[in-house]
Amino acid sequence: MKQLRRLTVEVPKDPYRRAQRGLLRSFELSEAEFRELEREHADHIVVEGEAVLAAQPRGHQIDLHYAFPDRDAFARQFPAMFQRLVAAVRPDEGPLGFRLKLTDAPSRPYIEPVLSAQAFELIRDWLRMALAELPADVECSDDLAPGFVLRPAGPDDAEAIAQLEAVAFAVSWLTPAVARRMLAQAQVLRLLEETSTGRAVGFLHVRLDPPAGYVSDVAVHPDYQRRGLGEAMLRWALAWFQSQRMRRAALTVNTDNAPAIALYRKLGFVAGEIGLDYRRPIDEDEVRQVLEKRLGAHIRVRKR
Repeated sequence: MKQLRRLTVEVPKDPYRRAQRGLLRSFELSEAEFRELEREHADHIVVEGEAVLAAQPRGHQIDLHYAFPDRDAFARQFPAMFQRLVAAVRPDEGPLGFRLKLTDAPSRPYIEPVLSAQAFELIRDWLRMALAELPADVECSDDLAPGFVLRPAGPDDAEAIAQLEAVAFAVSWLTPAVARRMLAQAQVLRLLEETSTGRAVGFLHVRLDPPAGYVSDVAVHPDYQRRGLGEAMLRWALAWFQSQRMRRAALTVNTDNAPAIALYRKLGFVAGEIGLDYRRPIDEDEVRQVLEKRLGAHIRVRKR
């Protein structure tokens, strides 16, 4: 009688290679970015068995990149691994807190309770859209539209940008202090100004992610929407990407933002991946408030 041999799969020693094997993962760090994080912030990478959790400061927030072998491993290992990162990350590295992306929709019922216990809150249900080829017939003129100019934003514009984000988006934690930091680190952040009044009515935030350009934010004050200004800023962005020799473009949009999705489709963007964003504050007082609010809601439900 032949004896059955147990097959064992060797786990790579290198944490980056290990992360590529996780069945439950959202690990968008390139190898170059991961090596830089290893050199500059080794304590921002936590490895436990086959699981890898990395915290990448991104100016105003800290992106969490994770890879776990399965849902059970996530539930079992994430809390302790995340708390090690909380102890290692400085508040000034990401004043808006931690952001975690979930793209594995079937895993949501298993993952969300684990995140909730760590004070994460669902903040966004998004759709990723991509433009496979940049148009060649657009120009990035600062004279965006009659009566409006798109100029480079400076430190003095931080308060205006924070106010615009607050009225343009349903959820925003951007403060003038965080906006100043964002301005200092942004590749391109431009303010849309009404020339007759000098009023700030919108802003555009883009970055290069070779070989693609990425549109981080397009915001227009509600009083100035439906005038084609958002489309004009997007066309400016596409032209700028073209000038920087990018080949394509990408962005994310809230799944319930039908007008924006229609505009992006008009410009040639195609829908792709969908996902959820969760945020956890970095300020411990705010963390306590989140947990206390959740506990209060739970108690009220039980009383009913």
